[in-house]
Amino acid sequence: MRALPILAISLIALSGCVTSKVHKELQGRYDVLDTEANGLRKANADYEVQVREQGDRISKLDKEVSRLAADTASLGSQKRLLEDKYAKLSVQYDNLAKNNTSLMAKSAAESKALIEELQLLQGKLQAKEDSLAMREKRVNELENALERKDSAMNFVRARLTDALLGFEGKGLSIYTKNGQVYVSMENSLLFASGSYSVSTRGQEALRNIAGVLAANPDINVLVEGHTDNDPFNGSGVIKDNWDLSVMRATSVVKIMTDAAKLNKERITAAGKGEFSPLVPNNSAENKAKNRRTEIILTPDLSELAELLE
Repeated sequence: MRALPILAISLIALSGCVTSKVHKELQGRYDVLDTEANGLRKANADYEVQVREQGDRISKLDKEVSRLAADTASLGSQKRLLEDKYAKLSVQYDNLAKNNTSLMAKSAAESKALIEELQLLQGKLQAKEDSLAMREKRVNELENALERKDSAMNFVRARLTDALLGFEGKGLSIYTKNGQVYVSMENSLLFASGSYSVSTRGQEALRNIAGVLAANPDINVLVEGHTDNDPFNGSGVIKDNWDLSVMRATSVVKIMTDAAKLNKERITAAGKGEFSPLVPNNSAENKAKNRRTEIILTPDLSELAELLE
């Protein structure tokens, strides 16, 4: 830029004939141009600073671009790895979803079956509980009924003991066995040898027994005749010990039913002959014990039978 003013001055000096006015104009233009040149030089210096700064920035940006490119490559690699993992996981998820659906269906079916089985078992358990409750109720009713029967039989035994007070130990005994009351009378109290006619003393005892039985009409009465094993040598209706035991039991029944209003439907006469001895028939004393008539009193068990049904 400075070459133009120098050239102009050189031309003016060479001409030698430049006027003062021209000189001033040229000087003025020179000053202007010099000022512009200085401004341009300053601007150029500023531009050079800016260029250097821009170069530094470009260098930094190049480095940043390189770093970003490296990061992008790394991220791209990671992205591809993640995509591969995602694809594999998607396959696994689909498989698991299918398996889960199958398992859920199977589990639902098993749960339904278990619930149905549980409901069935609960129904059976409830039925058993109801049955046990009913059985417990029936057992309680049976126990109460048995207690009433035992109480009734104990009462009858006590009444018989009072009624036969003068006979006990004199060929007559009273005892309880298997819930039954036994009145056992030796033949010496009731019958003569080989006879089925009841003695006066025996009739008195039987009438006392009949009075107690009449006051307790629900009791079943079994009269059993027994003999020893000595053969019966008789003629007529009675042929053997069995016949004799039956006739003696029948005689006892008739005396009691004539003495009191007894329910004949509840009385049974039976003869067992020599076939149900108390002791072996190996002595006169034992044979005397076996020759007996037993009146066996049994409580009415119809209530118990109904409960058992």
